[in-house]
Amino acid sequence: MTDSINLPCEQISRSQLDVDLVADYLELKAIMSEDKSSLKKDIVIALEHGFDDDFNNGSFETEERERIASETIARIKLRSTILKTTYPFTLEIKGQIIYLNYDHLNFAHTSYVVSLLLSNLRSVSELLVNITNYPSSDDVRLLREYFQYIATAAIAGEIGGRAWSFGFPRPDHSNFFDKLTEIWTVVRDGKIEADPSAPKSPKDDGIDVFACQEPADGLPGFLLVAAQVATGRNWDKKSILSHLHDRFPKRWFKREPATKMLAYHVIPFARPDYMFRDDVLTVGNLLHRTRIPSRILKAEALVKNGIEIEGFDKLKEASDWVKRYFDI
Repeated sequence: MTDSINLPCEQISRSQLDVDLVADYLELKAIMSEDKSSLKKDIVIALEHGFDDDFNNGSFETEERERIASETIARIKLRSTILKTTYPFTLEIKGQIIYLNYDHLNFAHTSYVVSLLLSNLRSVSELLVNITNYPSSDDVRLLREYFQYIATAAIAGEIGGRAWSFGFPRPDHSNFFDKLTEIWTVVRDGKIEADPSAPKSPKDDGIDVFACQEPADGLPGFLLVAAQVATGRNWDKKSILSHLHDRFPKRWFKREPATKMLAYHVIPFARPDYMFRDDVLTVGNLLHRTRIPSRILKAEALVKNGIEIEGFDKLKEASDWVKRYFDI
């Protein structure tokens, strides 16, 4: 299966190297190999094959291939530094080889691997276009469902509080108003009542996760989050920033909450550093692949301390799926 992983060399240029794409290539090659490892030189070999004609013409030099490989290893080292023990891979022999830590794959690792796979589905990336064991349509649906629960747990870990999976279809199969009412019995700031002009059959009205630090005193002015979970190529077109403040409370509350809801976006992708500021300006606070796993670790601690995180039990199912699919 690893021999069929495709590195789209035409997307790799001197002017703007997509180093995250190449890092994903090396991680996927490791997790899909029999010995769960890949080599820095695998990048060089893939580039040699992909640019064979150009190389013969002298336009893609050996130094350029080595530069790309070295920058990729540096990116992987950065991922490892940021995520620490929640990163599922290990770099060894001075960055020449990458291993999957398959002996102790935990929920944080699972969140990374699910995110890695979702980031490179055929609708998003070309890395997996040729693999024989490509996820079925049912598997893709499951992966997106698992990511919804991963996102819910990540938001809980981010704020250190309770979280609900509000995105349709909901894990408890509740309707919009029953679920919103359930959540607001905890939040307690505002009075739910649909405006006559509001949509008549809402599903989730663009909100996939609610989370809060429960106000023990019952008073407004606490950390309250509403999040959008997006796994498709057009994730940045699904911002809830204006919707959250201009429409959502005006549609569904007779008395709007005094507490301002903080907008979050949760995505499986690894984003380039130079684009991240504009990402946040576009969608609000952003949890992405190099933030999610550490938040999952914090969510585990919350659950152990009795904090409710809806759908957290589904992470075991996601972990089992990852182990089966990658033969771990």
